[in-house]
Amino acid sequence: MKEFEAVRNWGKIRGIEGAEPQVQMQRCFQEIVEIHDALVNNDDDEFKDAIGDSIVTLIMLAKTKGYNAEDCLEGAFDVIKLRKGLNKNGSFVRYVKLSENDKKICDQKQGNPGSEYFKEELLSELTPKDFV
Repeated sequence: MKEFEAVRNWGKIRGIEGAEPQVQMQRCFQEIVEIHDALVNNDDDEFKDAIGDSIVTLIMLAKTKGYNAEDCLEGAFDVIKLRKGLNKNGSFVRYVKLSENDKKICDQKQGNPGSEYFKEELLSELTPKDFV
């Protein structure tokens, strides 16, 4: 993504890519707290700004370790894109952490019984109702 590269260039000019990862991690924490505060205060403008700032700090954190955030995202998504589970009050609970009863529901709705992943051909067929 061109925006990710622009962020890395911004950080390079400012010497952030050479920073200690722990320093950039602290910046990530600060931005996440700002997201929380914006939610508590119902401040949508601050919320959007804090989300963007959080993404910037994560891009730069990855760079301090010599990684591109896109590659980190791709690797993580490859692991989770076919993961079975259920939505519990807005939070996705993966298959291996479900109760036995919920695993049965999950198997029934998402197929591939006993596996924590559904088959890729179902990716285009599953809907939100298959995860509740």
